[in-house]
Amino acid sequence: MAMSQAALLQHTPLFTLLVTLTVAVIVYKVFSSLVLHPLAKFPGPKYAAITHYYQFYYDVLKRGRFPWELRRLHQVYGPIVRIGPNEVHVSDPNFYDELYTTASRKRHRDPFAVQGFGLPDAVLNSPDHDVHRLRRAALNPYFSKQAISRIEPVVKAKLEILCGRLLEFSKSKVPVDLEKAFMALTTDIITEYSFARSYDYLKHHDFLPDWLKATIGATEASMLGRYLPFLPAVMKGMPPWLVQILSPPMVQLVNYTKAQEKQVQDIKNGQLLDDMKQGQRTIIHELFESSLPESEKSVERIAQEAQTLVAAGSTTTSYFLKSAVYFILANPDVLARLRAELYEAIPDPKNPPPSHTLEQLPLLAAVVKETSRLVPGAFCRLGRIAPNEDLKCGAWTIPAGTIISMSTWMQHNDPSIFPEPEAFRPERWMNRSAEGGRLERYLVSFSKGSRGCLGINLAQVEMHLTLAVLFRTFDFELFETDGSDVELAHEFFVPISRLDSKGTRVLVSTVDD
Repeated sequence: MAMSQAALLQHTPLFTLLVTLTVAVIVYKVFSSLVLHPLAKFPGPKYAAITHYYQFYYDVLKRGRFPWELRRLHQVYGPIVRIGPNEVHVSDPNFYDELYTTASRKRHRDPFAVQGFGLPDAVLNSPDHDVHRLRRAALNPYFSKQAISRIEPVVKAKLEILCGRLLEFSKSKVPVDLEKAFMALTTDIITEYSFARSYDYLKHHDFLPDWLKATIGATEASMLGRYLPFLPAVMKGMPPWLVQILSPPMVQLVNYTKAQEKQVQDIKNGQLLDDMKQGQRTIIHELFESSLPESEKSVERIAQEAQTLVAAGSTTTSYFLKSAVYFILANPDVLARLRAELYEAIPDPKNPPPSHTLEQLPLLAAVVKETSRLVPGAFCRLGRIAPNEDLKCGAWTIPAGTIISMSTWMQHNDPSIFPEPEAFRPERWMNRSAEGGRLERYLVSFSKGSRGCLGINLAQVEMHLTLAVLFRTFDFELFETDGSDVELAHEFFVPISRLDSKGTRVLVSTVDD
C-alpha cells in the first residue's frame, strides 16, 4: 500500500533536519538558561528560569495569583529567587532603597511588565530611564504639593456632590456600593483636573457601574497583553459589535478611549478653551504648551498620557477608600475614637479644614497609613533594571542588566517589621518616637525613587479629605459585606478583591450633631 503523504514527509531529509534543528534550539535554550546564563546559580524553580510561561500560568490562567506564588517561592528558596529567564525577585526590605533610588542612578523599567496596556508612550509605561525622566519632568509641576493645594477646591466640590448623593441613599434606605461611588468620585476629580471637564459619574443614578466593570476588565486584559502585546491594538481596531460579543464591558472602555483621543485633539485645536473655567489651566493644555520636544507632543502620545492619568488617578484611590471605610466600620473602637477626633477638628462638616490640617490628626493619619499598608496601590511587583552597575544584595551580586523586582505587598506583610501584619492596627503608627517612626521607612505604598507614584500628593488629599468629611457627616452600617469584599484576591497590576463580590455596601444615615 502506498505510503501516505504525511508518512512520506516524515521520512524526507528536510523534515528530519527541521525536527533536529528545533530540538537543538530547545536544548540549547534550556542549557543556556540553566548553565550559561549569569543568573544560572541563583535559586529558584528551573522551569521559571527557562520561560515566562511559569508566570503566565499564575497571571492569566489563575487570574492574577502570582503574588501568592512569589510568597511561596521565598519561603522555599530564601530572600532572592530567580523567577524568569532574566529576572530575580528580592524579599529584603533593606534592599528597597538600593533598587528604587534617585534619578542620578539609572533605572530602566521592565518593558515586559508594561507592554500589556497598549500605552507605550505614557510616562508610567516608559521603560527607558532618560525618556521617562524627560516625560516625568513635564508632569511633575502639576502634581507637586503646591499645585495640588490649588485644586483642593475641586476635590471638595466633588465631595459635596458625593455627600448629596449619600444623603439621597440615607432617605431611601437603599444600600450604596462604596466601590462604585468612590470610583466615580476619583474619576470625576482627575478628569476635571486633566480636561477642565468632569465626566460627572457622581451624578449618574448608580455611579455608572459599567465603568468599574470595564476598568477591571481592562486591567485583567493587560495581564494577557504582557504575553500578547498586539492584543490592545487589535481590540481597539475591532468593530464595536465584535467587542460586544467578546467582552461587553470592554465596549465602554474602547468608546471611552476613542472619545478621549478626540477630546485631546479638541484641546490641541483650541476647541475646548471656551469651556475652561476662568483662570483654570489643565494638565493636557499645559503639556501641549510645555518645553517638551515636538515629537513628544503628538495627539497620540498625549492621549496615552491622559488615559494613564485617568486610570491611575481613579482605580487605586477608590480601592483604598472602600477598604478604609470597611476597616473602620469593622473596628468599632477605631470608629469611636476617629469620630471623636473629627468632631473636635471639624466643627462644621460643610466647611472642612484644608487637607494639610487633617493630615496632622493622629488617628486619621494612622488610619490612612495602615490602610495604605494593607492595600498598596501597586499590588504587582515593580521590575527595575540597573544598566550600568551590579547590585549587591546580601551574599549575592546581581549582574547589571538583570530585571530585579520587589513587591510592596510582601514588604508590608513582613512580620519582622509589622507584627501581626494581617491585622488592621492604626496604633502601630501613632508612637512616633519608637515603632511608628521606624516603620515609616518601610511603608512604600507609592513606591520610591525617580519612578515613585506621580499622584501621591493628590491621593493623600483625596484620602484624608474623603474619610474626614464622610465620617464627620454620616453614620455607616455594613450591609451584607465582610472582609472578603476588600481582601486582596487578584493582582491585575492594581489590587482587585474577589471577582464575585457584590461590592462594599453600606446603609447610610446622617450624624446627629
